[in-house]
Amino acid sequence: MNNKTIELKINLEEELMRKRILVVAAVIIMTGCWMSSSFAGEVDILVQKLVEKGVISSTDAKDILVEVKEEAKKEREIVVQETKAALKEDGSLAFNVPEWVSRTDLTGDFRLRYQFTDRDNSADRHRGRYRLRLGIVSHISDKVDVGIGFATGGTDPRSTNQTMTNSFESPDLRLDYAYASYKPYDGLTLVGGKFKNPLWTPSDLLWDSDIRPEGVSILLNKKIETAELFVNSGVWVLDERGGDENDPMMFVIQPGYKINLGDSAYFKNALTWYEMTNVEGTTLDHNSGTNSLYGSGVLDDDFDAFAVSGELGCATGMDSIPFVALFGEYVNNVSVSNDDEGYIAGVKFGDKKVKNAKQWQIKALYRRLEQDAWLDVFPDSDSYGGETGVKGCEFVFKYGLAKNISLELDYYRMKRISGNSLDEDLFQADINVKF
Repeated sequence: MNNKTIELKINLEEELMRKRILVVAAVIIMTGCWMSSSFAGEVDILVQKLVEKGVISSTDAKDILVEVKEEAKKEREIVVQETKAALKEDGSLAFNVPEWVSRTDLTGDFRLRYQFTDRDNSADRHRGRYRLRLGIVSHISDKVDVGIGFATGGTDPRSTNQTMTNSFESPDLRLDYAYASYKPYDGLTLVGGKFKNPLWTPSDLLWDSDIRPEGVSILLNKKIETAELFVNSGVWVLDERGGDENDPMMFVIQPGYKINLGDSAYFKNALTWYEMTNVEGTTLDHNSGTNSLYGSGVLDDDFDAFAVSGELGCATGMDSIPFVALFGEYVNNVSVSNDDEGYIAGVKFGDKKVKNAKQWQIKALYRRLEQDAWLDVFPDSDSYGGETGVKGCEFVFKYGLAKNISLELDYYRMKRISGNSLDEDLFQADINVKF
């Protein structure tokens, strides 16, 4: 290869490198100009440096700056026109949003918990726990909704808590509910699938708040002057047994009413009938092991029961204690003659609900649930592990830290009614965040 060929090759490589640098420089300059008009001074400095280094000529620099400014001006004009076209008359933006987004609601909450348990003859237990729930409801039409929810926790229907454990193990996120509802007329709603408990109860004596029944429900309500009438009913599946057509079922009906007593007080009352079928002779999953068992270790009765619930509340008009309410619930299992009753009685005062900063509420109650008063699958899991045959008191303090953020302190003092009466103290400190 002679010297002229080598020199020509070097010149070509330099020219190619020069063009590459020009392209990169132009891209950098155009990007900078588009990001901010204040970048103009820095662009001038960059172009001047490229001229001083001999990378580009003064003529090339001028051409680049002119072209960049013209392109930036065009882009700004396009943005201005698009923004004007997207503005409504009231000045708000009117960007097109997919239809399904506009008719879908997203809700959820997060809870961070410290829990301490002290039961006689057992080691003290400290646990860090958390809960996340996410719900989506799509309004298919004016009469039809479809809802789906997810929550932390395992298979236990009475707990969506996730304990901090197992070396940072990734926990499960499970289906919390999935349902469709149909409202053919005002005051009538049909629900099917897995859904939030539609029964009205002033306490968790019978139903843990995490339980989601499965089956179908019919809900009726009607307002008449100062009263509201309602009837909640359902056919719920307790278990499905392969090879046996007699599946355990629950039939429930709950008529009730709420009546306003003047402008500041109300009384709400309901009577609930629970009819169980094919429960006798079985044991249900996730039971607490405290109902009486017979023969081969199965339930000897269907646990048919009725419950009476009531709450009397009043707005006091006082800034210090704006609201006070008394509440109670009674249950009786008519299928047995011993250890067949349960009740809860309590008072709450402060703000009616804690949603905003500095709102507060205190609740105190006493409960007694005899061994066979109710199936031990459903009661509050924090009340002596969800067992029946227990009694004791509970105190709750809730305080609003900010809008939709609250602190809750909950203390249980429980013991067994008979037998080996081991006392249990349970304390929970929660930070609740709703979104």
